[in-house]
Amino acid sequence: METTEPNSEEGNPFYNRFSAYTDEEILEILRKHKDYQDLAVTEAVKVAIGRKLIHSEQDLMSPEFQYSNIRKFTIFPEVTNSYHRDRLIYSIFRYLYVLSLLPIIFGFLKYAIGDFTNTILGLVIGLTWFALSILLSRTRKSIFLLFLFVILLMVVFKIGLNIFAAPQIRLMDVFVLVIGTLLSAYLLVYLRKLIRH
Repeated sequence: METTEPNSEEGNPFYNRFSAYTDEEILEILRKHKDYQDLAVTEAVKVAIGRKLIHSEQDLMSPEFQYSNIRKFTIFPEVTNSYHRDRLIYSIFRYLYVLSLLPIIFGFLKYAIGDFTNTILGLVIGLTWFALSILLSRTRKSIFLLFLFVILLMVVFKIGLNIFAAPQIRLMDVFVLVIGTLLSAYLLVYLRKLIRH
């Protein structure tokens, strides 16, 4: 009776994915094999041997493949693998899409208390942010990033005025505003760096 090994090539997600990679991408994985889980490295080795890029797994002991994952601290981590870069870009876009919901929810909350001016303002900002995020995702043009930065600064300025105009300033509101602003600005700048490569 035949049994199928759990790590057989057929149906193995790592092997199937790596089979579509270029030789250079496979070699990059092998150079940085200490950054990958063991199963991924094993399947990358199989692909590399099949393409005659290496002779055996023992080749990973050579200096060429002894990459050190000790790196200098950097604000914007470098992503050399196109697969990981694409996944990171899509993750940032998902954040931008979700962020567009906040002013829309704010608008509906204001509608519930009869504040139609802020209702319209929240809906316009949220829908504009969402539309710009989609345009940026499809075109990768920096002009849409600039518009997103402008909207972010305008919203932060408006919220900041409301917080500091209150009779009693709540530190938690200031904290959330600062963290939200820094995170959003960081991701927009990082996104610009990623899509320019």
